[in-house]
Amino acid sequence: MAKLLSYTHSHENTLTYNNTILTGSRPPLVIDLVEAIPTQMVYDPNNKGGFGGTESNIHDVISLNAIAINSLFENYTDVDRMFATAYGEIDLINKNGHSLRYKLNLGYDKTQARDYAFQPAFDLGYFFHSNISRLDDGQRTYTTGLVENTLNYEKKFGKHALTALIGQTYQYGSALVRSGHSEAFTEPYFPILDNGSNKTASGTIDENALSSYLGRITYNYDDKYLLTANIRRDGSSRFSPRNRFGYFPSIALGWKLTNEPFFKVSKDIVSDLKLRASYGKLGNQNIGDYLYMSYINPNIVYNFNGQKVFGGLQTSLVSPDIKWESKVTSNIGLDGILLNGLIDFTVEYYRNKTTDILVGVPIPGSTGSVNKAPTVNTGSLQNSGFEFMAAYNKTQGDFNFSIAANVSTIKNKVLALGDNNEPIYGAGSKTEIGGEVGQHFGYVTEGIFQSVEEVNAHAFQSAGTAPGDLKFKDLNGDHVINADDRAYLGSAIPGLNYGLNFTASYKKIDFTLFASGSSGFKINSRMYRDLMLTTDYINRHEDILERWTPTNTNTEIPRLVANDPNGNGRDSDRKGWLQDGTYLRINTVSLGYTLPDKLIKGVQRLRVYATAQNLYTFQSYKGYNPDFTAGVFEPGFDFGSFPKPRTLMLGVQVGF
Repeated sequence: MAKLLSYTHSHENTLTYNNTILTGSRPPLVIDLVEAIPTQMVYDPNNKGGFGGTESNIHDVISLNAIAINSLFENYTDVDRMFATAYGEIDLINKNGHSLRYKLNLGYDKTQARDYAFQPAFDLGYFFHSNISRLDDGQRTYTTGLVENTLNYEKKFGKHALTALIGQTYQYGSALVRSGHSEAFTEPYFPILDNGSNKTASGTIDENALSSYLGRITYNYDDKYLLTANIRRDGSSRFSPRNRFGYFPSIALGWKLTNEPFFKVSKDIVSDLKLRASYGKLGNQNIGDYLYMSYINPNIVYNFNGQKVFGGLQTSLVSPDIKWESKVTSNIGLDGILLNGLIDFTVEYYRNKTTDILVGVPIPGSTGSVNKAPTVNTGSLQNSGFEFMAAYNKTQGDFNFSIAANVSTIKNKVLALGDNNEPIYGAGSKTEIGGEVGQHFGYVTEGIFQSVEEVNAHAFQSAGTAPGDLKFKDLNGDHVINADDRAYLGSAIPGLNYGLNFTASYKKIDFTLFASGSSGFKINSRMYRDLMLTTDYINRHEDILERWTPTNTNTEIPRLVANDPNGNGRDSDRKGWLQDGTYLRINTVSLGYTLPDKLIKGVQRLRVYATAQNLYTFQSYKGYNPDFTAGVFEPGFDFGSFPKPRTLMLGVQVGF
């Protein structure tokens, strides 16, 4: 029986704030930081809390002091995680070339998180102030248990080798969430829930289970012909009983050409060459719990004859028929090793088709549903492309090095979009059948108006259009610029992904370099667009200095004008609105030195190292992070990503 027990603790400053504290639809804090006007005070001892802000009679602007928020508000998450595994094996049969082994694997994972957010009374000027201190203190407990039982049979006879496995797994998960709220603390503050007033508490518990049966057969004939076949039957509590189970088979074939008699190329030239292909189906149930179930809100107030009466009503729309999302994958590839291991490579073509995609689809507010985007199975899409990998490995005396590069392409195509196949619109994007997911969508610009005569001769855009405004193309020729004149403006999905890994060692010194990147896509940056707005008095990007003026007409950036009557800020292909997302990031650089053996009694190995992570990113994108995480139907919209931190580490590895 083997066991593993681990424990980790982390203290995280989430760099955010409770959205109920600051009114208005605030962007991520990083955007508030860069948009803050330079004329507002950072510190002001006359304000409650000691930090400055804007004044309506001086600045006439809504600008948040992000430094103050990060300093005044105490906001953190403490996470404690305990992870344990244990497994044991026993030979049931082991004679005459037959082997039957039983294995039991147990897993337990428990994570406890405390979310603490204290907001003192503060005054940050116009729009941002509160005379009430507030505390939110909550706890989340996530528990996962796993039981796996497998039987593995092996048999070799002549040139044949056969293995068969059958198994059963069961996984249980729960999420217990409790939260407490308290207000109006007295100074000096000692923020615990009992010290405030207007106390409220809430709590939820979610449970889920995944029960599976699986089987696998592998067959090898003479180390030439290889076969692997799998099948799974998975049942998830996240779907209704009639949709609970899914079947997911797969098969993989391999052919070692170098082991065939007809392959006459010397092993010194082609050491190994294998042709392979596979086909399989995978299931996805990674959604929230109970999303197929509607529920009744029992606290709906009715009025009967002047009397207040509480009743029940279904207030959240759901799709009771949601089921497993499935992904059919197929590929064919060639793996090779050349010149006795000096060079190895892989070439592969793949095609993946995902159907019954599980995603939250926005619904009209007129439905009255509290859930504005119920999870449904909507449509299918296909990804296809090529993957290439090549490595060069060299050993010469005490010097060893390996350099490996990989490149992959992707072509995305939407095959279906639910029952009605209506397009889905996102932030500056559109998804429809036959195209890519979340393609950038908007108006096409064709310069800037330089005179009133140009405005009058062009298709009508707005009553306020004037010289210095963007000229939008009349795509349908009706002499009016409206929503019918929008077009696709570029891909939001990287068409090319690449990576480079270099490792080297000389005697006791070792070095590692890892880099990766993407290209072939465009980014719609909220931060840049906010900093180029013409309708507010926030801080601006330096590019605004190139704007159109009567004396600066040779530019692609429109004029500054209150209220933007021409809609220059609308989704379009104007300069800067869609930026090239190409980047190459130096992810890891590490240098280490292994001290001589037995330098310290009882220590078998001692290595010291220095590592830099996220060292530098080569990019033209004017945001912080070109590989941000975005929505399903708007993959190219950067709502306001934080920069990736650069990490420098010094460490020691000791083996006893």
